[in-house]
Amino acid sequence: MKSKRIYEIESFIKKNKTASIDELKEIFNVSVNTIRRDVNLLAEMNIVKKVYGGIEVVEEEYKAVDYQERNVENFNAKKYIGQLAAKQIETNDIVYVDTGTTTIHILDYVDKKLAFTIITNSLDIMNKASQFENVTLFIIGEKYKPRTRSFIGIDSNLLLTRFNITKCFMAATGVNISNGLSNSEMEENLIKQHITKKAKETYVLADYSKMGQSTLLTYCNLKDIDKIITDQTPPQDISQYCNEHNISVEY
Repeated sequence: MKSKRIYEIESFIKKNKTASIDELKEIFNVSVNTIRRDVNLLAEMNIVKKVYGGIEVVEEEYKAVDYQERNVENFNAKKYIGQLAAKQIETNDIVYVDTGTTTIHILDYVDKKLAFTIITNSLDIMNKASQFENVTLFIIGEKYKPRTRSFIGIDSNLLLTRFNITKCFMAATGVNISNGLSNSEMEENLIKQHITKKAKETYVLADYSKMGQSTLLTYCNLKDIDKIITDQTPPQDISQYCNEHNISVEY
């Protein structure tokens, strides 16, 4: 399975720091072209960087900086979107809060005495949820990823098949009619796919800069979401699509 091989290559390069293309081809018993595609994907995910003849690991401290830079971008718009999303959470809801620099703001605007259940793979959401008096918190993911401050890896995690999620609050790098909701992190993408299929209602939190954009991986078709929460009126084509498919837009 491709995703498993990507994960195994990531683990190998983090342990060994460097590797050649030929070395990876032999270890994982695939063609040179397949390894080159895998390496390109890992480079897109900022896990490795390509060097002459092979790859080397991207050190974790630089990945953490990347998250902070993304968090500053459109900061006020993201806080505003988080405030709007918080109003959707009600007593006894079972909600999934996605990792991301917009979803991180939701819990700042929720009553800390409200009784509800949170499921998340975000370190920041976990830390904020721990301050709530009546919240039940479930954590998914088996391995911490500093670049996104999230936990990934769900192969042996059965919780996702058991949860009856009433509402999920999803982040997206791109919101596009043709390619739906997209992101660039493979492990994150797999979790997002599971969540949006399980949830009764799907909300996407995305500021205007994400509208019309599309990135590496689609995790949900636009027609399958229930509401877009954003900071201003989406472009005309997306607004029209939402109107035609009974998708609410709040801003």
